Amino acid sequence: MKVVCESCESSFKYEAVKDMECCPVCGAVFDFGETDDNVVDTQVEAGLLHFDEIMIFKDKPNLSGVSVCCRECGEESALELDKFQEIVDKEYVILKPEVIYKCEGCGKEHKPRKITYKRKDRYAPLLPRCPICNSAMLKKITKGSKFLAAATIGTFALPYNSKTFECRDCGYRF
Repeated sequence: MKVVCESCESSFKYEAVKDMECCPVCGAVFDFGETDDNVVDTQVEAGLLHFDEIMIFKDKPNLSGVSVCCRECGEESALELDKFQEIVDKEYVILKPEVIYKCEGCGKEHKPRKITYKRKDRYAPLLPRCPICNSAMLKKITKGSKFLAAATIGTFALPYNSKTFECRDCGYRF
């Protein structure tokens, strides 16, 4: 179960805020009366959108928009800037009251007007680094050079042939 604040539309786990009298974000008083209007089922919460980027192009404003992603199906799309009432970068965006968004991937209608920010997981692959000088300037030792070393000096090339990289800064092989 989730609790949604009526004034700022922030959502919280019911267990975390069941003993609180007011919203930790905006300070509005929670009304946990008999109706529990601000308690929603987590299945409704699962289909909400989140955004990761606001794109503004000064030379081509028709391409500007907010990149949104459906939490349920992962479908990504972009919404034009004129569909938003309020935009706070890296925090939230609020859709205009007349805008209704239906996900193209799962077909679900996203009812809350507030879309929260979530950074997209874009990680660059880790580069190997030299264990001695921590440099990323490495050269891969090729199989051809390993074969040439083995052919030239024989068994004395075994320590060289077991290595994969050579640091261009300090010359260490590992």
